[in-house]
Amino acid sequence: MNCILRKWQMSDAKDLAATLNNEKIINNLCDGLPFPYTEKDASDYITAMLSADENNTFAYAITIDGKAVGSIAAFRQGNIHRYTAELGYYLAEEYWGQGIATDAIRKICGIIFDTTDIMRIFAEPFSYNAASRKALEKAGFTLEGTLKYNAVKNGKVLDMSLYSLTRSTVAYPVLRLTPEQIPSALELSLNVFMEFEAPVYPPEGVAEFKATLENTERIRRMNFYGAFDNEKLVGVLYMRKPQHIAGFFVDSHYHRRGIGRSLFEAMRRDYSNQVFTVNASPYAVEIYKHLGFVPTDTQQITNGIIYTPMLFEEKK
Repeated sequence: MNCILRKWQMSDAKDLAATLNNEKIINNLCDGLPFPYTEKDASDYITAMLSADENNTFAYAITIDGKAVGSIAAFRQGNIHRYTAELGYYLAEEYWGQGIATDAIRKICGIIFDTTDIMRIFAEPFSYNAASRKALEKAGFTLEGTLKYNAVKNGKVLDMSLYSLTRSTVAYPVLRLTPEQIPSALELSLNVFMEFEAPVYPPEGVAEFKATLENTERIRRMNFYGAFDNEKLVGVLYMRKPQHIAGFFVDSHYHRRGIGRSLFEAMRRDYSNQVFTVNASPYAVEIYKHLGFVPTDTQQITNGIIYTPMLFEEKK
């Protein structure tokens, strides 16, 4: 199940208090949280998060259908560790085991790496907490080691497991493209189109596609996302209003490496309404199906462009 991360709202206090009035959750967190946990406690926390320095504190409500079902936050460290952030999270018990924590971890790490100078994110779950460890591992974190006798919780001496994710371990990071990078994105789009799509298009369709890449006013209104191998742009996705994928291309040398999904998931983080449309080319129909799109009509052709209308709608 996919979630949406958003800034906390004061109206979330009731749901937050209900989540934290659970000893199973409290027992896996650091000491200091009151128990029972009241709506006043929740309001104080939300106020603190909303007033925190956004360059140092990255705090979000984990939401399903608009309801806050958990919390995830990362905190920039100080001094020589100022490019490192510590991650913490928890979910209401009824949402355990559905992949939500993994999804939330991926999303907050994407936000941090896309928008800040932080290079390393780490987490230290109790070693016995297999579910938390699994969520981190599925999100791409690496186990760096076991911190022996690293905590005392409820009178017990406990080991903790040190996990990290760094920019260097994020394969093909995705960034919002600057205007200066867009010509490279258009060049990549054309190259991939000519290799995979042009052979099945009539000449009219090839000319129409090239014309869309030369339409500067149309391009100006789009949002571009790019995946990189070091400094090389290897994948691109671009959106036009309202929430339509206008272009989605990956360098043929980088196929089957998860780059398309990374681009798609990075784009999704920018939209609260998880409904997207696309006119999929014949080659791309199966790719979109793997991402969760379904056809909404039969194959069509307009100005030589062959496509199948498809829709993605997050399952609730």
